[in-house]
Amino acid sequence: MYIGIDDTDSKEGMCTTYLAKLIIDRFGCEGYPRLIRLNPNIPYKTRGNGALNIISDGDKDEIIEIFMEYAHYGKENTNPGIVFMEKIPSSLKNFAVKALHENIEITEALECIEKNKIDYFALGNKRGLIGALAAVGMELNDHTYELIAYRERSKFGKRREIDVKTVIEMDKKYYPLIFDNYDYRNDHLCIAPSSPCPVLYGIRGEAPEILEKTQKMIRSEKVDKKQIFLTNQATDMHLVTKKISEIKEFDSVIVKGEVSESPTTIEGGHVIFKINDSSEIFCAAYEPTKEFRNVIRNQIVGDVVKVYGGVKYTKGLTINLEKIEILKLVPKYTIQKEKCLCGGTLKSKGKGVYKCKKCGKKMNLRKIEVKREIKEGFYEVPPSARRHLSKPLCRYQKLQQSSISQDLSI
Repeated sequence: MYIGIDDTDSKEGMCTTYLAKLIIDRFGCEGYPRLIRLNPNIPYKTRGNGALNIISDGDKDEIIEIFMEYAHYGKENTNPGIVFMEKIPSSLKNFAVKALHENIEITEALECIEKNKIDYFALGNKRGLIGALAAVGMELNDHTYELIAYRERSKFGKRREIDVKTVIEMDKKYYPLIFDNYDYRNDHLCIAPSSPCPVLYGIRGEAPEILEKTQKMIRSEKVDKKQIFLTNQATDMHLVTKKISEIKEFDSVIVKGEVSESPTTIEGGHVIFKINDSSEIFCAAYEPTKEFRNVIRNQIVGDVVKVYGGVKYTKGLTINLEKIEILKLVPKYTIQKEKCLCGGTLKSKGKGVYKCKKCGKKMNLRKIEVKREIKEGFYEVPPSARRHLSKPLCRYQKLQQSSISQDLSI
């Protein structure tokens, strides 16, 4: 029996993976349970918009009892949903793809349930049914794994005790088979959440065997439970190549364009610029992306880029950058401001013409090409700012082989 679960957590705690683990401990699970990340731009999500799919022959009534006991129903924006089905309807695959890329209404989920006679249980406005259905229906052409270690219940909501040195040792030994464990530039531990949920830490990697081996290297408070999930994290599965004119709010896109407005740094340290492909759109590197903003600040009008990110509406539609590929850098020039022969200071009169303040002589000054501070190639946000679905460059084998510079120390 396929079981889909979503929206059981809140800002005050709980985690849908933990509820899934409780069900697995009681009834078992065929293969690895699946942790499916859906549209990361949806405003209703609690944290990472993840839903769970378990294959188990557990008793429905008992599963619903566990669901009712642990779901954070009654908390703000928590509307749990669970579905049960013996086989996956073909239409559910399209529904899942839509949930990954668009904003689905609750009525559409209920229509899907009614049409396919799917058994379900839901609370509140039933929004959790959207993710529950999508988790069961999602087909994966790429996947990774995550080992999640859970805390003892007495520790929920308290400060996590993890020896950071052992995480760094683990990361250095096994990267890139495991990834996004530690952000070295920003001295940030990435495996531990900041919320008061049951998760102690999560290690992401390419194979279950690697995760089992690496987890033994971490020294921490006592691990109460652990579970390996098969997941679509780190796959870029959310991204769709589009023209700017086709983009809508809540999309996650890949767009090729030419820089049409120079980057500016606005209040809060966010860096904004525009690209054009016959239509124009804002792109933003927000403050949490840290050193990645230096790459964006060094773009100039005429550069050709491919941008990757989620679309939100601020002053206009804006792509929140996850990665950028610089395809072509245009030459950058400066004017060599030599003093007049009489020793006077030159003042610009426009169009490259300068006039000496002392003797009044006019002259044209030479344009000199200056070295660009960035190179063509891929750049990504640091691990501490990375979305669950965003594929880190270490997973792009072709990029590794071509030795594209990822140096962000500009």
